[in-house]
This record gives sequence, structure tokens and C-alpha cells, in this order.
Amino acid sequence: MKLNITNVLILVALLFALIAGLLWFAFLRPVPVQTALGVIRSKSYKPAGEYWQQPVGNREGFWTPTRIPIAECYVFGILVEGRPGEARIARNTVEARAFNVGQRVQIEYVERGLPPIWKRIYVSDMKPQ
Repeated sequence: MKLNITNVLILVALLFALIAGLLWFAFLRPVPVQTALGVIRSKSYKPAGEYWQQPVGNREGFWTPTRIPIAECYVFGILVEGRPGEARIARNTVEARAFNVGQRVQIEYVERGLPPIWKRIYVSDMKPQ
């Protein structure tokens, strides 16, 4: 079979469609929100910071980077009952006062990823138990 430019472009398009499908399945597909109980294993302070966003696209003038501030927070590592590893959630300093290491909590989370290869728990809410 002779590969001409049309066949190559079709193969590349199919490859990109496969990659887009895998990304949708891993990160965007609808998944049920689950609740579970867990224990806070770690509480670490993350100081305020910043990052710079570089503008992209057609430049008709002089564009400068935009400074994006990041607020200080506490990152909690939660050992979820019946699940291996830790789930993590960041909370601002005011909300974090209500939580301490060793405390039982109820979390709401979704599980994302490609099941045989990679899984991650994304915690959306944490309440004292």
C-alpha cells in the first residue's frame, strides 16, 4: 500500500481523535459524586505565591505578562476508608482552623483517570464528622 499525503493526514487525524477521546474519558466524562469517611493524616501550610501568565495569540501591540496571585492555604492529606493512598484538598486559612490532624471527616469526591493505568481522587468538599 502506497502512503500518499491524504492517507497520512487521515492517520494523523485518527490519532488525534483517539487522544481527544482518551482525554475526555479521563478528565471530562460525567462521573457520580461520591461521599466517604476519612481521617486527616497531614496538614501543611502553603504560603501565598504568584505565577505569571504569558499572553498568547496574534500580537498587534506590546503585551506584558499578567501577575496572578495565589492565596495562602493549608493542604490536607486525607486517608479515605477503603481506598489506598491519600486524597488531598486545599482550604483557606479561615476554613482550615476547624480541622486538625487525626480528625475524622466526611469528604465528597470524584474519581478520575484511566482505570488500569492511573486513578486520582479529586476532593470537592470536606466536613467535620
